[in-house]
Order: sequence, then C-alpha cells, then structure tokens
Amino acid sequence: MVTFGERRNGFSFPDGENVDLFVLSDCLSEVAEACASWITRRFGKTGIEITRFGSLTGEDKIREALDEASRTGAVVLHCFLSGEYRRLVKETCLGQGTDEYDAFSPVLTGLETAAGQGPKEDRALLHPMDREYFRRVRAVEYTIAADDGGNPSILKEADVVIVGISRTGKSPLCMYLAHRGIMAANVPLVPGIEPPPQLFRIPRTRIVGLTRSPVSLGEIRTRRMSMMGLPPEESLYVRSEEIMREIDYASGIMENLGIVIFDVTKRAIEETAHEILALLAGATERHSFHGGAK
Repeated sequence: MVTFGERRNGFSFPDGENVDLFVLSDCLSEVAEACASWITRRFGKTGIEITRFGSLTGEDKIREALDEASRTGAVVLHCFLSGEYRRLVKETCLGQGTDEYDAFSPVLTGLETAAGQGPKEDRALLHPMDREYFRRVRAVEYTIAADDGGNPSILKEADVVIVGISRTGKSPLCMYLAHRGIMAANVPLVPGIEPPPQLFRIPRTRIVGLTRSPVSLGEIRTRRMSMMGLPPEESLYVRSEEIMREIDYASGIMENLGIVIFDVTKRAIEETAHEILALLAGATERHSFHGGAK
C-alpha cells in the first residue's frame, strides 16, 4: 500500500461514485498540481478525488504508485522531467491497462522540434528546487538559533551578522535573508554589555550595522510596550536620552569595526535586504547607506 500520497480535493458523484486521479511528479509537483486543480474546476460537478505523489525520484517508488493506481482503477496524470521516468510510467501503465496522461511530453516535443535539439537529461538538473529548498531550511534553522545574540559560538558560520540596538529590525531582516538562503545572525548592542568576542573575529565584510532615528525608535518602542500591556511612560526604554545613549554606544562600536551601516528609518526590510545581498556578492562599495534622517 502506498503511504507517501497526499489525499485532497474529494468530490462526490450524485450517485456517490468517485473517480480517482493519481498525480505523479518529480521536481515538478507544482505543475502537476496545477493541472489537477484545473481538472477539478472543469469537472466540478463530477466526483474526482486526487492523490498526489510528489518528489518521486526512484523507479521503485514510481512502480509502487502505479501498482496502487492499477489496484484501485485510478487514472494517472504524470509530470516528469526525466525521459526515463516518463517512459517507465507509459510502459507500466500500458502493461497494467491503466489510463495515463503525460502533462509534460507535448511541451517538450514542441520545443524539441522548434529548437532542433532534445532536452538535457542530466539528473543533476532535475532537482535544483530541492537543493534550494534545503538550503533555505538550513538557513532558517541557523538564523533562529543565532537570533538576538544566541549561541555566539556559531557566529563564525554566518553568511552575515547584523548588529544594532533594540528595535532596529535585526530579527525580521535576518529572517527575510534566511528565506533567501542566507545564514544570518544578529547581535544586539547594549550599553554596559560587551559584545561577544566571537563578533570581532568575523571578517568585517560579513558584518552589517543597523541604525534608526531617535524619533522612530521612540515610537516603535512605545508601541511595543503598549502591545505588551506595559506603561511606556514609566520606562527608561522609551526615553529620548536613553535612546540617544544607546545610539551613541552602538555607533562607536560599528565605526570601530569599520562596517557598513544602514539607516533603516525610512527603509523597507526588502530594500535593506537587497542591499545586503548585493554587498555580500561584492557588488556594492563599502560605505554607509542612509535611508532617512538619523
């Protein structure tokens, strides 16, 4: 019995009878699912029950799914980049008497005719999305572990380390970068607390500083405390003199490090992230970027 399928989108015939549609794919799961969804919309009054088998990268798993389709009388819709897998599905379904529909070959055949050459069959080309997915997962896991100065011992593994005082947007920026595969750590700069020594061993090209205007910081911190149910007016955290003290302290450290400093007062996270990505790629000169008044 196949155990890796995902049952979804069940509809019932008026007489209670259903049609089973098995959707098989390798790294083109989204394409296959889009085809299946279109079918259910076109036959909305018909009982179509879809079982999805994604990321099928081995012949044994494909045969297992096809055996289940034969046993249940399901129709097979497949979308494989690999010509070897497409042939396997067609030959197996023909031998089992299973109806199969290839969602990808007509496109490839047309392009092959137009281009005068066939598609590449290099298996390494079939799963760039899988590799990218796992790279992002690893980056997110690292960024969570290295958030807010946590685990200084792993700072050396970071693609970039973001430093700044509280409420400059370090954590959301790091998470944005992580979802693009960048292992991003952040270290808070707090007066009276020495930054971890590991920070000063990181190459300066991999450290970025954030700053924000005192007025903006005061507003953000006040909203934060109100959301937490705390009285802002009684907290040193939101007072302008304390904010200025923190800014001066952080600026001194960042200037001593000789790192790029982004003023994020009027910057969207996406804008700063793209600048950092360019910086990491060596496409931006080392200087301070100012997106708003300090």
